[in-house]
Amino acid sequence: MLRDCGQGCEGKRPNRRDMANRSWIALLVAAFVLPGVAPATPAPFVRRPIEAKIYPGISIAVGSVAKGLITAQAYGDANVAAGTPMTPDTPLHVASVSKSITATAVMQLVQSGRVSLDKPVSTYVPNFKNGAKITVRQLLDQSSGIPGHAHNDPIIHGDDPISVAEVFRKLNATPLFAAPGTKWEYANENYYLAATIVQNVAHQSLASYLQKHVFGPAHMTHSYSSDGRKDASLALGYVHRTPSDPFLQCPSPDWSNVLGGGGIVSTPSDLVRFDIALYDGTLLDKRHLAEMTSPAMPIAGSVSYALGWFVQPGILLWHGGDFTTATAINAVFPDGTFVVEVTNGAELGPDFDRFYFARQLQNAYGATPVAMGTPHPPSMLEKIGPFNSCEQIFQMLFAE
Repeated sequence: MLRDCGQGCEGKRPNRRDMANRSWIALLVAAFVLPGVAPATPAPFVRRPIEAKIYPGISIAVGSVAKGLITAQAYGDANVAAGTPMTPDTPLHVASVSKSITATAVMQLVQSGRVSLDKPVSTYVPNFKNGAKITVRQLLDQSSGIPGHAHNDPIIHGDDPISVAEVFRKLNATPLFAAPGTKWEYANENYYLAATIVQNVAHQSLASYLQKHVFGPAHMTHSYSSDGRKDASLALGYVHRTPSDPFLQCPSPDWSNVLGGGGIVSTPSDLVRFDIALYDGTLLDKRHLAEMTSPAMPIAGSVSYALGWFVQPGILLWHGGDFTTATAINAVFPDGTFVVEVTNGAELGPDFDRFYFARQLQNAYGATPVAMGTPHPPSMLEKIGPFNSCEQIFQMLFAE
């Protein structure tokens, strides 16, 4: 839900989505530095987002290659009205954390010699008009020049469904905002095209490819691509403005036709298994893992975008995710600890800093202590007014 404004917002009157974007990028470039020996009992701070009524439910997991899954905990409700408890095995939308998984699929095809990062996208997606100007690498490092969040997401934004034909109609009618490789801009369109490359080269759907080549080998038994299937165990999604407001249950986003930038359903435990499989060589060899996780395009300060990951060298490798009714983070710390947190809600007040929370988890369960720093929770209260329906909040967030 919280979107990056990035570059290009100057000189125009921002709408509410533009202002939401600025809050998101400010959160992304916060400093990350952090430890620990796993305590015998769950750390009390893990329950705080539920006790403080920030989220209806939260699920976390921590692990490493050396120790495997160290802890998995869940608190609150997956379904508030029914009182269904959140469990470590409750599937959740992980939003843009999906991008790291899509990038891994592309890198597997690079590793096998079936895709080249430096060939034009048109080699693999001939029906994309600007594909001859953009390389596969520029899709993955978000430097394609395709307008994204900073330019009001003219193609893919919000939570409503969009057909494949409509995506390509809009893509082919939309000019690039910058020469490829010259500017970074966060755009879901880049990862939809990356997913299309996987599908066209592997001759199967992205959902099928991921099941066979990522979820299966990594033993991610509670993960799948949200391709329209019904899942009664999937946590319902909620949004509210402040902890004093009731949780408003809203429909899950429908990204079934635009997988790649979002649309993965998983659990924190499964995402830790994904991280383990990345770093133990199951999914990629060391050379291609290093290429995927090395800084590629600078964003702000010491933060860059790699290929499907944000990176602050020596401090943190991560990707966050936000839908209107979900938040997530998958973080890799320098000591090799993997920290994952996913919620089934979004809250707009300055009450929770997911990066500070990730540092707390690292300090409680990781191998090497690091400085906690100060929490900097974002707030959208001045940008988003009171609402009492899903339609109202969607209009505030996504209206042009």
